[in-house]
Amino acid sequence: MKGVIGICLLLFFGIFPVSAQETNNYSWYNPLESLDQIDGQGWSNIGYNRLPDKAEKTVRNKVWSLSRHAAGLSIRFQTNADSLQIEYEVNGKIAMNHMPATGVSGVDLYGKNEAGEWLWYRGGRKFGDTVQYHFKTEKSPKGGREYQLYLPLYNNCKNLKIGISKGSKIKFLPQRKEKPIIVYGTSIAQGACASRPGMAWTNILGRKLNYPLVNLGFSGNGRLEQEVLELVTEVDAMVYVLDCLPNLSPNDKHTEEEIKKRLRNSIQHIRNKRPSARILLTLHAGYSDGEVDSSRKEVYETLNRWTSEVFLDFKRARIRNLYLLPKSKINLSNDAFVDGTHPTDLGMEQYAKAYEAALTNLLGRD
Repeated sequence: MKGVIGICLLLFFGIFPVSAQETNNYSWYNPLESLDQIDGQGWSNIGYNRLPDKAEKTVRNKVWSLSRHAAGLSIRFQTNADSLQIEYEVNGKIAMNHMPATGVSGVDLYGKNEAGEWLWYRGGRKFGDTVQYHFKTEKSPKGGREYQLYLPLYNNCKNLKIGISKGSKIKFLPQRKEKPIIVYGTSIAQGACASRPGMAWTNILGRKLNYPLVNLGFSGNGRLEQEVLELVTEVDAMVYVLDCLPNLSPNDKHTEEEIKKRLRNSIQHIRNKRPSARILLTLHAGYSDGEVDSSRKEVYETLNRWTSEVFLDFKRARIRNLYLLPKSKINLSNDAFVDGTHPTDLGMEQYAKAYEAALTNLLGRD
């Protein structure tokens, strides 16, 4: 009977977060006491945010609010602990009607095996104003294992602390030194509607390329605005990705003249500020219902035609290091969408593969 009870307790704590009393078995660490900049950030000393505090005075309120979301941010560390407890606070909606709590407000843990492959860890979780995750990491190789903890895609993150089983050691890893890839985009870049943070296409891509990437996707508000571009080019990047077309649907305000103007100004601004950087202009990936709704199809076909015309004008003017990622290369399948617009995890993987093929060349890799 005692053996049965022991097994039940083991299963319980393997699935659910440990109780408050058992936090005594952990030593707690605040990553920001060791790091002034974490993976996915272009600026230092900004907490778990994506734009520096000065941006509040220049960007629109909606962009500023979305920049407080931790999309694309992650904490890299090395530990020999066989158990991890993560706690942090959020103050936004825990979930949305088309995106689960695990993606909106959850964290996601990956660890490297001996072959250097990233493996996903299942974690027990509890959501509230304070979110708790518990991970069993089992035996680590000598010297510990490298982990990457992805932060929430559609919520803020504050007062985060990592608990490791007592007697273990942890080392927080500094931001990598390579010039990053910067993605200026929409809700799709921010992470809608991935089931968990590690499945956002930018995070998948970062693992595939083993390369730093800064996610500046602003849901509904990636509009190629000058104020944002000024901030974007403060960061010395290897590649600047402009993937904003889904937030520039043609209307009385977003006319052909206005959209082409924004595209030209964005390309020229980056080229002026960062003459040697690569610029990747991404076409609209389309909607899954485009073939059954002609008005929806017309939106992305029109945007892609206008953007291609701007791209060709720049190429004729011999603007160097300007590239185009066409819709056909992204090639989202009919079942790769949650709501006809935002990708499922399948769609996120298809996005990441298309970007991997394009960016591998731009980074000068085989």
